[in-house]
Amino acid sequence: MQVMTVILQYILAIFALSLIVIIHEFGHFLMAKLSGVHVEEFFIGFGPKVFQFKGKGGTVYGMGAIPLGGYNKLLGMDRNEPVPPGMEGKSFRNKPAYKKLIISIGGIGFNVIFAVLLIGVFLSFAAPTTTVDYIQPDSPADMSDFGVGDKVIALEGQSIESWDDFSTLTKKYPGEDVTYKVVRQGEEIELKVKLDIVDGRGYLGISPSGAFSPGYAIKEFGFFGLIKESFRMTWEITVNYIKLFGMLFTGEIPLSQARPVSPVGIVSIFQQSASIGAQNFIFFVALVSMVMGYGNLIPILPLDGGNIMLIIIESIMRKPVPGKILEVVNSIGIFILVSLIIIAFVMDILNPFSIVNL
Repeated sequence: MQVMTVILQYILAIFALSLIVIIHEFGHFLMAKLSGVHVEEFFIGFGPKVFQFKGKGGTVYGMGAIPLGGYNKLLGMDRNEPVPPGMEGKSFRNKPAYKKLIISIGGIGFNVIFAVLLIGVFLSFAAPTTTVDYIQPDSPADMSDFGVGDKVIALEGQSIESWDDFSTLTKKYPGEDVTYKVVRQGEEIELKVKLDIVDGRGYLGISPSGAFSPGYAIKEFGFFGLIKESFRMTWEITVNYIKLFGMLFTGEIPLSQARPVSPVGIVSIFQQSASIGAQNFIFFVALVSMVMGYGNLIPILPLDGGNIMLIIIESIMRKPVPGKILEVVNSIGIFILVSLIIIAFVMDILNPFSIVNL
């Protein structure tokens, strides 16, 4: 039963990663259609084509044998491919700069919109409590007789009334022997445990009933209040992401702590989050959708950020960038991306990413 649960969690994790990519590509697809650019193909998945059909607008829709992500093929996006006679007006490269920018930003925008919707769902869940819902295997909690359903009410004589209280107090005792007071089946009992040390903070290894708390005050919202809070939280995550990115360049965060994460690592993160509750899972899918969208803004080809830079440069120059220069820049970008992916794969295999912080 446990094995089947883990398998289902991995299937859900792979589906979530694929959905994020599909939504990104759908953003490009929709903006291209609205901008009058002909979309030659829109496929879900990769590899050999399992089935396909042509829509009224001439776009070929279909599914690949490997149901991971998807892709668009826009007319005129590849400068080396000729544009059929009579289709020049529907070619990407013949559209004005602002339409090219709208199409290029479309995928990123849809990733963020998807995140806003998921965060709205995340916020609609009940607040996390101090009742234990999950125990990390081989953690201090697992080794000290904690049980699912235990309600933590005190640590070292200090009262615990919320999950934030529990989190804050636990972090104050890295590597120390402490005593928790819990309520189990109506009776108060004491559990002695030696906390581990993670990032210099106390680590117990449990998650609460309700869900993972990302540091926001979760409460009941009305419909419009929920929408407002979802946008506010998305904006706050965005600002923090920009700040963290900037801290890498100033040296405030060492590069050793800014490890890339491969698709294998992302699937692992999703599986871990699914194992400790639906709300966890929803939050991390939203977070990865945002990070993946913003990551595409990095100004190297073939990422969206590289295309945006190219559009801006050509608008200023008022002529296309020479093909040979474009090939060199594109090759450098692909080399950088492939190198990062390989490094990320190796790191995710040798040092798997863990989302457990308590």
